[in-house]
Amino acid sequence: MDEIIEKLALSLPDIRKLPSVEARLIIAFRLAVVASRNAYDCFDQLSERLGGRLAATRILILAETIGFAWPEKFQIGRPCCSQTTPDEIWLAAALRLAAGNNRPAFDSLSCEMLGDGERERIFPDLRNFVAAYTG
Repeated sequence: MDEIIEKLALSLPDIRKLPSVEARLIIAFRLAVVASRNAYDCFDQLSERLGGRLAATRILILAETIGFAWPEKFQIGRPCCSQTTPDEIWLAAALRLAAGNNRPAFDSLSCEMLGDGERERIFPDLRNFVAAYTG
């Protein structure tokens, strides 16, 4: 029981302490989610941040796919906030695994919260985004 309490007490990493590529992707994802929730056109900003229009399109698709598949509302920090959320840390790990085309590790990372069908939809969208990202 003490181990569980210790794990819960651990703070999440500050976004400024993450590798720069992960921090940039989390911030871009925050922008995509906030914009889609508020009907704000952020396409040009995402294109600039991510290295092109294709990457911007694919992160918007990824945000939509995750939003529909996630069992609860996907938690993101405010765009200006340096504190990360557990969901954002999952996203960074999932992107790393997709970049390495490591589907078994992605399934292991995600199987407790996502069903087979949800993982089947998310992993290809992660891979498509990674392929388009040139930031």
